[in-house]
Amino acid sequence: MIILLAATSVSAQDVESLHQFNAFLKPTSKLTLQGHLRVRSNDNIRNLFQFRGGPLAYYALKPRLSLMAGYYYIGQEVRFRGDIDAFHRGFGGVQTQLIKNSRMVLESRTLIERFVFTPAGDFTRGRQRLYWQRQGRGLMPYASVEGLYAQRRGTVRVGVGVLRQLSPTFQMGMGYEMRQYNNGSIGHLLTSNLQFIQKHEK
Repeated sequence: MIILLAATSVSAQDVESLHQFNAFLKPTSKLTLQGHLRVRSNDNIRNLFQFRGGPLAYYALKPRLSLMAGYYYIGQEVRFRGDIDAFHRGFGGVQTQLIKNSRMVLESRTLIERFVFTPAGDFTRGRQRLYWQRQGRGLMPYASVEGLYAQRRGTVRVGVGVLRQLSPTFQMGMGYEMRQYNNGSIGHLLTSNLQFIQKHEK
């Protein structure tokens, strides 16, 4: 973290942080409900930039194929006004486990998102992500690559990190993500993830 902060300061690039909190509930064997909260900072982690939260749902059509849909309420700081812009994002798509065994999982996720009441106007965004994670005990490394397309421009995000299963229902992760923004700049994000998972009891 210190090396990244120093390197980006020298090159006049910003370091951001992104912290996620998720709770998964399984009322049935096919249905998974998720509560999501995310907080994001910028200006070398000195400034609260954005927060979002909302519900998601996954429905398993097959053991490795699920439909997913959700909604986020998003609040984003506007520096020159000193207040918060609030807007909304609804989304839906499919999630597929291409490979899953005792050693690894490789997952594909395709989403269509609709943003409304944003400062720049309403727009639709498509995104495609590939996610790999090692399975087993101890530290579990992960990697992801994602392409996004909105307003006639494509961007890319790449992430790496490690997860640790602290208990059968609690998981913690830390990592790094590189984001390409629509204006051509590159963002460097330090990430963390806390997840609570309640498994379905047969």
